[in-house]
Amino acid sequence: MRYARQLSNSLRWLPAALPLCAALALGCHGQVGDVPDGGGNLGGAGGTSTGTGGMDVPCTGASDPRMLVAPQRIVLLTPIEIANTIRYLIDDTEANNVLNSGAYGIPADTDLHFPPSDGTDRTVGDTNIQYWNNMASDVSTYVTTNYATLAMKTANCNAVTDACATSYLNALAAKAYRRQLTADEQTRFTTLYNTLKNQMVNGYAVTTTVQEATGYAVWALLMSPQMVWRWEVGGAENGKTVATSNTPAGVYLSDDELASNISFFLTDNPPDDMLLAAAKAGTLRANLASHVTRILGTTQARNWMRHVMELYFLLNQLPSIVLDTQKFPNFDSTITAAMQTEGQMFLDNVMWGSSSKLTDMLLTNTTFVNTKLAQLVYNIPVPSGAAVDKFVQATLPSDQRAGILTNSAFLTARSRADGQDLISRGKTIKAAFLCLPTAPPTDMATQMAVQAASKTLDQQTGQEQAASRAAAPVCKQCHGTFDAYGLVLEYFDAMAAYRTNYSYLPNMPAIDGTTTLPAQVGGATVHNAVELAQNLANSPTFINCFAKSMLQYGVSELSASVDLPLPPSQSGCAAADVVSRYQSGSAQTFTGLLTAVTQSPAFAVRQAAP
Repeated sequence: MRYARQLSNSLRWLPAALPLCAALALGCHGQVGDVPDGGGNLGGAGGTSTGTGGMDVPCTGASDPRMLVAPQRIVLLTPIEIANTIRYLIDDTEANNVLNSGAYGIPADTDLHFPPSDGTDRTVGDTNIQYWNNMASDVSTYVTTNYATLAMKTANCNAVTDACATSYLNALAAKAYRRQLTADEQTRFTTLYNTLKNQMVNGYAVTTTVQEATGYAVWALLMSPQMVWRWEVGGAENGKTVATSNTPAGVYLSDDELASNISFFLTDNPPDDMLLAAAKAGTLRANLASHVTRILGTTQARNWMRHVMELYFLLNQLPSIVLDTQKFPNFDSTITAAMQTEGQMFLDNVMWGSSSKLTDMLLTNTTFVNTKLAQLVYNIPVPSGAAVDKFVQATLPSDQRAGILTNSAFLTARSRADGQDLISRGKTIKAAFLCLPTAPPTDMATQMAVQAASKTLDQQTGQEQAASRAAAPVCKQCHGTFDAYGLVLEYFDAMAAYRTNYSYLPNMPAIDGTTTLPAQVGGATVHNAVELAQNLANSPTFINCFAKSMLQYGVSELSASVDLPLPPSQSGCAAADVVSRYQSGSAQTFTGLLTAVTQSPAFAVRQAAP
């Protein structure tokens, strides 16, 4: 277990009183393959539909090996998941200190992509180990200082005694490991604590207080392999044998592993007490759907999954958007903040609304506005009750607005400073709703051809821009796959305001969004964003792409690649299974899609290691 050994070796950075006992207490057990590396951007939304090793044949049903996409493995937690674990183990105050410190390699929100782990280093090296060590050191100090409060919270014990400290540490370790401790592990934690209280180091007797020994033990716990990795190996667990799957052939995750997989998927946090109790009792698998429903009803899950969708549609990029204030004098940080709030409220409504369907993501003309958005962006009467700091529900013109495509947060997040937004918006729609990536040109000749075809963007209408690129074969092969989507959004300027002409061009030519869509979505002719939204919502490509994306996120790493379902049911068997489960459910909702992901073999079964 190469990476586990690397992490154990990292204990050399702990204080002199820690290394030997920490290594003994936190040694890693079992044999697992190397941790797969993450990488690539499924982003903004989008993703890579990789090949299937020549298996481009129809899926054969439940026994098809392509129903599984991930091997037995251990998965390194992301820095944010580690910070969330500190919240779960310690408290909100220390977790917020960690998240806001800027000192532990935790990325800024504007640097995140979909899926949230994208770009996270999934190997272990000196840099991230040093981050973990510094973080663990700070948490250790916090635990030492606040021992009485924390011990009472976790172990119902605030006495400054060895018995209280070891009870607290064992309870904390079980939560950090996300499973019951074995008898040997409990013994090792007790031994670790006792050694920290009184040991010989280089011939000198070193003693610490109860609070200090507890803090040092927490330091070691936070550096342990069992905490910083998620285990997905199945097999024997607490005396129980986890069954293998025959349809398709593979190894079921253990109940403890399944609890972690569900919780990190839906909340980006370790499993709660109810999940852990169900895993311990062996009832989790039989009652999986009810646990998923329960978790999706929590504020924690709804806030997290909404944030996942913000990453999917690149709404998190809004704070970094800069527009030319000569062209857009009303654009400032207050408008950006209002757009962010509107985007969040819009997503909450279409994802969790009692009567919302998944297709409302594309079709609804309901949103939430304050006075600035109503007046400066949507050009509608200010709704009753709205204010600069008060958002209320509003109905937008149905001939102009439809779903996320015409939402201010989405449009402006995909805008450029000069207002030439056709390309960036078109590529994002292709990625988010077709799951087809667009690689930039790599050879100089192609780059020069694209630049030549686009050099007078500020003097051309959208139709003229697209025609220029279509006339150059080297440009058309790429731009022909997404310019059409950008064309219909030309009716919206960089601040998402509706317009009917190009006011910055001589004679103010009228905007024409008419375009023929690519074959992947039926090749229909559409005239505006509303017609594009309706076309996408009615296309099987929409649910195929969303199923692929959510399953890809559910299996955590891009190295375990999920293929698109390709008609007629070729390749992409795992995503096709999610689509089938979603369509056979009682409600065609976002919750129904997430539930379908958790019920799929790809989510709960791993390919057996050779």
